Amino acid sequence: MVRWMRVAAAAALVVSLVVVGVGIGLFLVANSGWVAVSVPPWLTGIFGNPSLELWLPALIAGWLLSVVTVAVLLGWSMYYVWRRRQYESLIVRLERELTELRNLPFTAPAPLEDLPEEPSVETAAILAFADLDGRRAKAAE
Repeated sequence: MVRWMRVAAAAALVVSLVVVGVGIGLFLVANSGWVAVSVPPWLTGIFGNPSLELWLPALIAGWLLSVVTVAVLLGWSMYYVWRRRQYESLIVRLERELTELRNLPFTAPAPLEDLPEEPSVETAAILAFADLDGRRAKAAE
């Protein structure tokens, strides 16, 4: 269902772009002249009152370029936020997995079959000599 909606949305976008392109092309063929651009009265103090004439296709291309630029920036920012959320979610999952791996001896101790069959004399001597929890120190007092 989602794949079909994606294909339908892409087809609608392509058809709409073709229709808009044909419409703009026909509009530019019908209006390929120069147009006078006047400065609004409230801006004449800053820009003066120059008499400007612009080529209409260039004016429309500028408008379209600005709309396309805003659309691309908006799409890029939405994509950036989406990817950033994915990365943050991945980091949280990896940190959770790392926490589980760090606590592995406490949450899942080694099964008895992993222990050696016969006790080691060297290990027993080391443990007898080591004072890990202070029992021997208290007994000596």
